Amino acid sequence: MLVLTRRLGETIVIGDDIVIKIVDIHGKQIRVGIEAPSEISVYRGEIYERIMQENKAAAEAADVNTDAIEENVKKILVEKSTNGDKVEKGS
Repeated sequence: MLVLTRRLGETIVIGDDIVIKIVDIHGKQIRVGIEAPSEISVYRGEIYERIMQENKAAAEAADVNTDAIEENVKKILVEKSTNGDKVEKGS
């Protein structure tokens, strides 16, 4: 981790197109301005963590739903084949 000391009004440049500027200091808090291209998402750390947790939960739920659908399709195909129904490829 790179640790830098900056004063009010000073900046940090990341790559060619991200600029971080110290815009205010009030006690133990600082205000940081970030200039970045619109295609780059900038989040507070706690918000980013929440997004990652929600994405993981959604992906796990999607996996469960896919498994359930696959099981139902298999049951339907077995029922059709035991009832003498013709099961055509692609239907």
